[in-house]
Amino acid sequence: MRVLLLFLLAITTTAAGAAEKEAGLLPNPGFDEGMSGWVFRPGDPSLAAIADAGGERGKVLDLHPEGKILGVETDRLELGKALDADAAYEVTALLKNEGIQSGVFAFSMYCYDAAGKALRQIAFYGLNTKSAPHDWKRVRGEFGKGSANPLPEGTASICIRFSFYEKSGNCQAKVLVDDVILKKDQPAVKNDWPAEVVADVGDLQVRFESRSFWTLYRIDYQGTRLCHDRWGSHYGTVALFPGVGFIGSGHTENEDEEVLSRALEVDGKPVARPEATYRCSQIVLRKESKVRTLRYKTTITVADNRIWEEVILKADEPTKVDLIYHFMHPWTYTATEYLAEMPDGARIEGTFTDSKKLLLDKPAKWSAIYDPPGGKGAVTYVLEVPEGQPWSTLYWDQPERYRKHYLRTFVKGTVPANEELRYRIVTVPFAAALEKWKDEATKVAATCAPGS
Repeated sequence: MRVLLLFLLAITTTAAGAAEKEAGLLPNPGFDEGMSGWVFRPGDPSLAAIADAGGERGKVLDLHPEGKILGVETDRLELGKALDADAAYEVTALLKNEGIQSGVFAFSMYCYDAAGKALRQIAFYGLNTKSAPHDWKRVRGEFGKGSANPLPEGTASICIRFSFYEKSGNCQAKVLVDDVILKKDQPAVKNDWPAEVVADVGDLQVRFESRSFWTLYRIDYQGTRLCHDRWGSHYGTVALFPGVGFIGSGHTENEDEEVLSRALEVDGKPVARPEATYRCSQIVLRKESKVRTLRYKTTITVADNRIWEEVILKADEPTKVDLIYHFMHPWTYTATEYLAEMPDGARIEGTFTDSKKLLLDKPAKWSAIYDPPGGKGAVTYVLEVPEGQPWSTLYWDQPERYRKHYLRTFVKGTVPANEELRYRIVTVPFAAALEKWKDEATKVAATCAPGS
């Protein structure tokens, strides 16, 4: 009997040790030891409290900035000591949002060099004044070698951080934090790609961007910039969720798009480990990704001085959205005019006047913009949309920013479950004199029609 008891005690001790390891690498992840292992930067204990949430939750960190900028972060974790420079890591936290009245909240990490200089902030989850309050939920981030967020060169240490910011300093909010778990991770998609891929394809140069989870991020034609390459002027697909905000592409202020798979082909051949630059006759980027219950299969093909884009949308369950934007293209703000043709052949013409308005807003068969300084324009031809689903083409007329193209769907709608919804366009740049651009756009559009 004594031997059996010792054996059971050994098993219990081993299991307890395994459970303790599973708690992660942070010394005080659940705030059971107060603020030990955590520091204010900036802020002080008057802006936070260790509260008893009761039940299984126990002690939690209660953040309430009360009109000030506030940051709470871990002690610095050094590479080569607390962390392995050649490993990937996952960090998760339980958060409860009781409301953001002013400012923004971020769950993020900072990377520092050996001198303590901040190299980069990597955001994992954000809240703003439009974010609906929510009960406890676990949010996740990843970083390190092979992950979606490789550490910048020269990183010597990092910290995990929860913070509030408002430009005048007036942060008004309340967010509770618990169970901050940091552990080694095996990324679902190994990140052995460069941070970007730039391809010269005929007269086109395009750039694919990793920070927006592999979307287009530049369109140049004959050496002229037609579509901005400027962080914040996003391409791709984004969904606006009620009470949450935008999620997808470079919109990481609320949640990240999750890349499930990706593949690159150059001149018809698969590339396992892409180079940062190519000069080729064709390049194809394929990606499968997920945003909450929405799944996307995206294909971008660049060849013959044209860019084909396809998105197949499918929902795991009926999903309410305020809208979905596909095929975002931030055309240069020096573009002055647009032209569109409707399915019935009617034409709509307009000018960009820095109005800050959404223009056109019609289901255009094709549309085009013209940029006089470069003597260039581009036609966007809609090849396929799901039958029976309303949609429209828009241009957002923003001064000193862009003339941004959208294909908008599901306005105050519900994406049905388990139904594949296919959207396809082709974009064709052209060169023309100001007085001839509409004629040239019409000719180009005629070459895009199916069967042409």
